[in-house]
Amino acid sequence: MSADMGEGHNATGRALHAAVNRLWPHAQVHWSDVLTEMGAGVGPFFRRVYRTSVQRLPWLYEVFYGAVWRHRWFARSAKRVIGAWAGRKLASVLDRIGPDLVLSTYPMASTGLEWLRHHRGLTTPVGAWVSDFAPHPSWVHTGVDLNLVMHPVAAEVATRDEPGAVVEVSAPPVAERFVPGDRERARRRLGLPTDRFVALVSCGSLGFGSTGRTVTELLAGDSQGVVLVVAGRNDQLRRELTARFADNRVVVLGWVTDMASLMVAADVVVTNAGGATGLEALACGRAVVLHEPIAGHGRANAALMADAGLATVCDQPGELTAWLHAVRADPDRLREQEERALRYTADHRIEDGLRHLVAAGPSYPVGRVLPAADALFLHAQTADAPQQVGAVLIFEDTGPTWEEVVRLVSTVPGVFGRLVPPTALRRGRWVRDHAVDPADLVVRRAGDWRTIADEFFSAPLDLDRPVAAALVEPRADPDRMAVLIKAHHALGDGVMVLQALLSATGTATRAWAAPPTARMGTAALPSLSRLARGLRRLAAGGRAPASALDRAGTPRRHEFVTIPGDRLRAAARSAGCGLADAVYTVVAEALHRALPDAGHGTSAIRMVMPVSLRQPTSMRAAGNWTGAVPVDLPIGPMDVATRLHAVAEALREAKSTDLAEVARAVLHAVGWLPPLAHRALARAMYRPPWFNAIGTVLPGPRHEIRLNGSRIGQAHPVLPLAPGSGLSWGALCWGDQLHFCFTTAPGVDGPRLAQAVRTAAQDLIDQSVGRYG
Repeated sequence: MSADMGEGHNATGRALHAAVNRLWPHAQVHWSDVLTEMGAGVGPFFRRVYRTSVQRLPWLYEVFYGAVWRHRWFARSAKRVIGAWAGRKLASVLDRIGPDLVLSTYPMASTGLEWLRHHRGLTTPVGAWVSDFAPHPSWVHTGVDLNLVMHPVAAEVATRDEPGAVVEVSAPPVAERFVPGDRERARRRLGLPTDRFVALVSCGSLGFGSTGRTVTELLAGDSQGVVLVVAGRNDQLRRELTARFADNRVVVLGWVTDMASLMVAADVVVTNAGGATGLEALACGRAVVLHEPIAGHGRANAALMADAGLATVCDQPGELTAWLHAVRADPDRLREQEERALRYTADHRIEDGLRHLVAAGPSYPVGRVLPAADALFLHAQTADAPQQVGAVLIFEDTGPTWEEVVRLVSTVPGVFGRLVPPTALRRGRWVRDHAVDPADLVVRRAGDWRTIADEFFSAPLDLDRPVAAALVEPRADPDRMAVLIKAHHALGDGVMVLQALLSATGTATRAWAAPPTARMGTAALPSLSRLARGLRRLAAGGRAPASALDRAGTPRRHEFVTIPGDRLRAAARSAGCGLADAVYTVVAEALHRALPDAGHGTSAIRMVMPVSLRQPTSMRAAGNWTGAVPVDLPIGPMDVATRLHAVAEALREAKSTDLAEVARAVLHAVGWLPPLAHRALARAMYRPPWFNAIGTVLPGPRHEIRLNGSRIGQAHPVLPLAPGSGLSWGALCWGDQLHFCFTTAPGVDGPRLAQAVRTAAQDLIDQSVGRYG
C-alpha cells in the first residue's frame, strides 16, 4: 500500500518488494495506491495541495504539520476522519486480493488499515515503514502490528508520541543497488574528474526548495569543485538551472535511472528533505548535508538526523559554504561522517521486519470494542451454557508434536489477549496481551478423546484466556491422536476458527470447496423494502413449538458421527437437491426417530441456521460474520424422500429472502443500545421459546490436509448450546466425509440421536439408489 506523492513512498515500496522476493521467491506481490483507491480526483487534489503548500505557502504547511505534533487531539481527529475514509475504500482491495501480509509505505494507508482492524476485525499482519527519518504522529499507529522507523532516536520519538505502538528499527528501505562502492571507478564510468570534490544535489523527484542557492554556496565553498544537480521530474527547475549556471563545473540532470552510481561517485549528497534521498545516500556510505530544509517534514527530518549524527544541517545563509571550506581543510571530518553512515546501515536488514511480521501470525485489534454480533455471546452466556466454539482434529500416523500444537493454537485470532465483559455502562472489549504464552493454553491428556471432549468443551473458558487446547494421547492406539481446541464465541464463529487452524497447515484459500473467509467490507444490507418484509416475517414466526429439546443444565454430552459425504451428496443431487438439504433432512429424520415427542403432537422443530455472510473472494477476518435464519424442520411421520423435499423447500424459502442480512442488521441496531439494555435484549432473543436448536453445515477442504506430515483424518466442529436449548450441532465437509458433532444438554439422548443420524443417512442413500439407480 503506497501512494504517488513524490517518489519516496514508491521507492520504499520497491525496496520492500525486492526484500519479499529475496525471502519468498514464489510470493505474489500486489501494489495499491491508497490515494487512487480513495476516489477519483483524490490523488491529484492531494498532490496539488502538497506542492502548493510546500512551494508557495510553507508557513501554512508548517502550521498544520506542527499542530499534529503539539496537539494530540488534533492528530487523533485527523486519523479518525482519514481512517474511516481510507479504510472503507481499502476494504474492497483487501477483499479482492486476500493477502497474507500487508505492507504500508504511506501514512494514509496505515491509518486506513488501523481503522479496518478496529472496526472490521482485520487480522492480517500489517507493517508500516516510516521512510521519513522523523516519525510524524500521523505515521505511527497502535493498530498496526509493527511500525518500522529508521533509527533508535526515531524509535524514541515514535513511542513517545504514540504510546502503545509497537516500534522497531529497520534498515533504510532502499533498492539493493544503493550500496557502498568505489568512488574513483564510478567517476570514470560517469566521465567525472577523479581529482576534484564532487557534490551531488538532489531535492527529490519534485525538485522542491531553493536549489539555486544550494548550488551557489557549493561553488563558493570550493573554487575547483564540481556540482551535479538532479532536478527530477521538475523540468522547469532543470531549464532554470541550466540557463543560470553556464559554468562547466555545474551539471544539471533531469530524471535519472541510476541515482546509485551518482551517489557512489559523489563526496557529499546535499538535499533538503531527509526522505528517500537521504536514506539512499546513507546506504551508499556518503555524507549527507541538509541545506535549507523545507517546511514541515524537511525540518523535522533534519533535526533528528543531526541528533543521530548522520547529517549536517546548514539552515542559514553561508553555512553550507563554511561547512565545505571546513571539510576541504580537514578531510577527516568527512570520513568520520561516512563511517557513521556505514555503521548505521550495517546494523539492520529490511528482511528482519518482514520475518517479525510473519512470525507474529494473525493479529487482532488493541483494545477493540466488540461489535454487536460478537458482544452477543458475552451477554448471553450462562453458567449452564458457556458460549464457545471449537474443533476436534483427529491426526493419523504419529500425530503432531507438542510444539506443533502450540503453533496451531497461536493461529487463532484473539489468542494473545483477554476478553473484558460488558458492564452496565461500558461495552465488552478485547484487550491485547503480549505476555500470553500459547504453551500455557495447551494441556496434555491421556485417554479416550471422546470421553475427554465432554469435560473439555463443557468447562467454561476463563475470559483472561479465551482460547484453550488439549492434546490427547490415546493409550490403546499410538497411530491416532486428537487435538481439541476451543475459543470464546465472542472472538469469532466456527468458520473463523477452522480457517485459522488450517492456515497453520499451509492450506491455501483455493483449497476450499467454498472458501469460508470473511469480508472486510460490511455485509450487504437489504433494501428498505426487503428489510421491512424480512422484519415482518421474523415477527410473524412467533414462538417455536414446545419440544423435548427445550432443556438446560450441565454436564453436556458430545456425540461425534462420521457419514459418507460424497454418497450423501450424490443422493441429494439425484433428487435435485443440495448437500445442505440432505444434511438437514438427515438431522430431521434422526430427531423424528430419537425424540420421545416426535410424531406425538410435535410435527416440527425450529432450527436456527447460522448463514455465513463471508464472501468467497474475501480475506480472513476475526469476528462473527453470520446471520441467523430460523427454519421449521418437519419431524412428523413421513418417508425420508418426502422429508428431503419438504426440508429442501423450507430451506429454499428461508434463503430466498434476506433473513440472514435482516437478522444481522437487527443485531447491529441492537448494538447501539446502552450495554445494560443490549444485554437484556440479547438474553431475551438468544434462547427458547424463539427456537429449539442450532445447527449448521460448514464447507471444508476437498483434498487431504497434513500438518508437518501428519494426516488430519477427521475434523469435527463443536458449537455451543444456547441458554435453555438442549441441542446444537455442526457438520463439516472434510474430503469425501461429513463429520458431525452433536452437543446435548441433560435429558436429550445424545447417543440415540447419533445412532439415528447414521441410520437416517444410510436410508436416504439407499432410497436414492433404489429410486434413481
